[in-house]
Amino acid sequence: MTLNGYYLYREIYSQYCFEKKEFKNIQTGYKLLLAATIVSSSIGFNHQVSAQQDTYQIVSTSYRQPLTTFETYIGGKRIETVRYTLGGVDRLHDGLLYSSFGDRVIDLKNSKKVIKQVELGPMRIKKYKNVYYAMSLSAINQFSLSKYTLDFKKIGATKRYTGFGRDLIVTGDKLYVLADHMKGIDYSIKLHTFDTTSFKSLHQETFKQLIHADHIRQNGSQLKIYGTSLKNDNKLTILSYDTKKQRSTKMMTSNQYVKGGVEKTQMLSRGTELIFNMDCMFEINHRTKQARLLYDNDHDLIDYTYDAKTKTYHVLELTTKTDDYRVMTLNSKFKKIAEYRLKRSDSLSPFRVL
Repeated sequence: MTLNGYYLYREIYSQYCFEKKEFKNIQTGYKLLLAATIVSSSIGFNHQVSAQQDTYQIVSTSYRQPLTTFETYIGGKRIETVRYTLGGVDRLHDGLLYSSFGDRVIDLKNSKKVIKQVELGPMRIKKYKNVYYAMSLSAINQFSLSKYTLDFKKIGATKRYTGFGRDLIVTGDKLYVLADHMKGIDYSIKLHTFDTTSFKSLHQETFKQLIHADHIRQNGSQLKIYGTSLKNDNKLTILSYDTKKQRSTKMMTSNQYVKGGVEKTQMLSRGTELIFNMDCMFEINHRTKQARLLYDNDHDLIDYTYDAKTKTYHVLELTTKTDDYRVMTLNSKFKKIAEYRLKRSDSLSPFRVL
């Protein structure tokens, strides 16, 4: 508040107090106004400081040359770049960097950046009890499994199985593969169960309720399968599968359309879950079966990460019209508090934010 503003306020408030015969409260009123001004200014200052302290990493890959970079940012300033001689990367799981179209993998925990070879077309590689399990596409509608040591020496493999492998879960002595099955005009979703030691096929469960599924999550003895149902007008459908009883126990249909499938999920509370896809971020209430939009934008959402320390979300977005990438920082209420535009590159395409 300027000095002139203060005198104007005092004059108006004095007149009011005089008419009400409460002139003795003018000093109190001024103190309240001054306190409110200081609080408002502090909030704005703290917001700016928080935005400047945002720390995140952007992972970008090249489809023209063997190059993938990890760039560390503080706010909008890049402070470090680490390079790996592997291109066309679209997978980053369990500390491994690889391409679902290639046969090379880099263990990010290995400082030597050594490139190891795996079966062609790894859709998902999971680490479990000092062993890597890989699910690869052998053909358009076939998948196979491989098992590797921590140094990627192959110690087991399966034959080819019918189905387009989508996701992989390893738990206990069982391995589960979620796959699309296409036969002519017939289409179905199946869950394949394997023994982790012998790699023997133990069970196949068909989910006729789903027309599409691409994400699976473990919840105790239950597996949550995320997809869409034709009867539900392609809105989000979540199936619960009991691994002990080997059958689906319940199905939840929501009122939310999903564009491009489910990319990520995150439990927000015991009964609510965050669903992330390329269109928006929304919350599913498992009790009411209702969806609530948390964040939406005209841009394509590429990836997000949650910073538990600052309780903020960093969302990587792509503006398709201009081919510009940016990072949005959201607070715990999913309100935008900062925006950082990434420098455009003709050779590198961002695909992960960490």
